[in-house]
Amino acid sequence: MLTPAITLYASLSRDTRTGKALHMKKNRVLAVVAAVAIATSSFVAFAPSASAACSSKLKIAYQGPLTGPEAALGINELNGVKFALKKFLAANKSANVDPVVYEVDDQGDPAVAGPIAPKVAAEECVVALVGPAYSGASKVSLPVYLSAGLPIITPSATNPTLPSFGKSIFHRAVLTDDYQGPALARLVTSRVKNAKVFLVNDASDYAVGLQKTVDITLAGRVVGKDVTPTGTTDFTATIAKIKKSKATAVIYSGYFSQAAVFVKQLRDSGSKIVFASGDGTLDNQFIKLARKAAEGVLLSAPAIPMETASPKLAAEMVKAGWKPGVYTTESYDAANFFLEAIKAGNTDRASINKYVSTQSSKGLSKVLKFDADGEVSGADVNGFVIKNGKIVLLGAIKA
Repeated sequence: MLTPAITLYASLSRDTRTGKALHMKKNRVLAVVAAVAIATSSFVAFAPSASAACSSKLKIAYQGPLTGPEAALGINELNGVKFALKKFLAANKSANVDPVVYEVDDQGDPAVAGPIAPKVAAEECVVALVGPAYSGASKVSLPVYLSAGLPIITPSATNPTLPSFGKSIFHRAVLTDDYQGPALARLVTSRVKNAKVFLVNDASDYAVGLQKTVDITLAGRVVGKDVTPTGTTDFTATIAKIKKSKATAVIYSGYFSQAAVFVKQLRDSGSKIVFASGDGTLDNQFIKLARKAAEGVLLSAPAIPMETASPKLAAEMVKAGWKPGVYTTESYDAANFFLEAIKAGNTDRASINKYVSTQSSKGLSKVLKFDADGEVSGADVNGFVIKNGKIVLLGAIKA
């Protein structure tokens, strides 16, 4: 049996997102894919069936980055799951559900997520998983969870291709980058007259997908592009290209830890260009790292703060010892959908998966009702701005 918290440290492979140096990207990707293929094939032999009975309490798992540079987002989401579980058990004291969330720390790294997934799937009492949080980690985990029939609801992975990896067990509580990208582009053009936009991405699965849809939406407004792979610490060359292009706005597709370094160097260079980014940068940790350079940054996310969705529950959550953050609301909703399935009498993976695939759940962020691809509809992409050191909600970005 595994312990509730799983942390795997990859000594040879390197993170596509956390900035650890790698051998050639192509070789690393091939190695991860090969490792997952081997793990999946060997896992099938000992995996519990989707209808296998758990001999003890049912477990709800959470998978995301709980250590490393991106841990802030994972902790936000884990707290949402913990809060949902606490409230559920307070109202359903006889429920056969473990009060401890089964924590899976993948560091947001595909190279870490790949080897972990078979171990998670082999835990017969883990009947549902909230996550994975990131798209790259999702791509390598989902085939394993599909083989094991383990249903997942990701609260934040937005790459549009994910349903092809998870198929029948895949569900997503937010809109994809096919929606977020165009919304981010509109947010910038609505606030920058005759915008000339320079695009930068960190080469992660998430960032490449997001920038693609931003680029299509902006069409002739894009005056330049650059790639700064995860781990870049010196943005001098990119900043020179931005200045030479005469851009009036830069849209960065990537995660908050690197975005903070980028925007600080941009401001230190004397540039006052508008800086915008997507949900990967929407975190209070970005403000803490970027400091004054974060002021005025525009952000988008298919998410809503819990303080906005339910001030009462947000206050209750703080009182319970968990501070809500980005994607806490969506994680809370995802966990509650699984718990509703259990309350309805579903106690194995197959029946829980069928329930969330066919029923609906009224969440704080939206009504969760998944289509045949596990996608949700009827949601908004919201705009945000950093003002006086705080993330301020601007509201839904209009089409």
